[in-house]
Amino acid sequence: MDRWGAIDDLEGGTTGRQDFHVNFHVQEAGTSTFDLQAYLVSYQFKLFSNFTFFLDDPERGDTIEQTDDRQVTGINSRYSFFHNWGPYLAHTSIGGGLRADNAAVGLWKSPDRQRLASLVNADVVERNLFLWVQEELAFTPRLKMILGLRGDYFTFNVDDHREGFPSELPHASGFAQASILSPKATLVYSPSRVVDLFANVGTGFHSNDARNNVIDARASQIRRVMRRDGHSEADIAVELVGRYIDPGHLEEGTLPRAVGAETGLRTRLFERLNVGAALWWLDLESEFVFVGDAGTTEASGRTRRAGLDLEARLQLHPWLWADADINLARGEAVDEPDDANEIPLAPQRTSTGGLTWYHPNGLEGGLRYRHIGDRPANEDGSITAEGYTVVDFNGAYRLGAWRFNLGVENVLNTTWNEAQFDTESRLRDEEEPVSEIHFTPGNPVNLWLGASFSF
Repeated sequence: MDRWGAIDDLEGGTTGRQDFHVNFHVQEAGTSTFDLQAYLVSYQFKLFSNFTFFLDDPERGDTIEQTDDRQVTGINSRYSFFHNWGPYLAHTSIGGGLRADNAAVGLWKSPDRQRLASLVNADVVERNLFLWVQEELAFTPRLKMILGLRGDYFTFNVDDHREGFPSELPHASGFAQASILSPKATLVYSPSRVVDLFANVGTGFHSNDARNNVIDARASQIRRVMRRDGHSEADIAVELVGRYIDPGHLEEGTLPRAVGAETGLRTRLFERLNVGAALWWLDLESEFVFVGDAGTTEASGRTRRAGLDLEARLQLHPWLWADADINLARGEAVDEPDDANEIPLAPQRTSTGGLTWYHPNGLEGGLRYRHIGDRPANEDGSITAEGYTVVDFNGAYRLGAWRFNLGVENVLNTTWNEAQFDTESRLRDEEEPVSEIHFTPGNPVNLWLGASFSF
């Protein structure tokens, strides 16, 4: 089998997305603005995958089929205005919105693309209502502070059509809700006209799968009823395990908190060079995540990441720019031993950059690179996901209302892996499974052409 072959050539699928957006903008006398956006999205997804080949089913194979048919509607609004807060100039922004997801999701065992058994079959309705406010205060021409607060309210409604049928997977229909406040603060000090020093601190969250949140709620309901009837925590754990629900669901939050901070500087030199650097860290609470490939849940554990970001922008000519970004990071699973605390596939070194031009005669384009370094593919770092550097070219020419495009992907024809992960698998004629890197090869050099007309 060559690099472009496949052990299971029935892997693959189809996807489609249709979007409709409406934007409304009003500006009043240069002191206030109002923006409103409404959108409607229809999304279809069907994917056949076989990560383990014949590990679980030596006769028919382990092919699974995943489906997601989803409609998303939403609205975003923002109102901003300048005013004075005592002796200080202030800029206030207030916003809010609503997003509604209606999804039919499924997971089947589908050897040879023939549905054999249903693992997941659920209708999911999720709503997110959010409000936020941001206040920007200029104390002096050199000192500025930004304060922000966002509130989110979620509802999760799941109709699990597999509930009540024999299964070794967790199933639960029901309703769950959660809310969270996320504050942030930024301080910017400019010791000179061309230098800014800044520090940020803030909190956020990870919005989990609705099915996982409903399973959390079901676990809490079971504990409540069993406690009322005088059962011990050990009895409750046994009951949950019998329903294939991890007792850890009783301890995890529905909206796991993220806390982060950043400090750094930006400067402009020689009227044409912008340089920036920032140190940052991010802590994520432990959470249970829904594993779509398996139809079950697993604990992620607490994680901590820290890193350094560097950036530079240089204007070489009135119509020509060069830029580069370098990102260094280190992540770890906080509760794991030192020899098994790597975060699989978490990037440790990434970079992008290149040349970009916008010539007055209508020519525009760029020659750009993207790089990701080697990184651990498993928790103990014994398996490595190989990094790569790929160079792409894109060009365009404007002629009246027409725009003609030319692109060359992977100009140097680099051999690189796109998606890759460490997986235990077994071939039909193997007696024992093997754990190794599985990957999707990245595109070789290829050319694309395009044209568009604006009216």
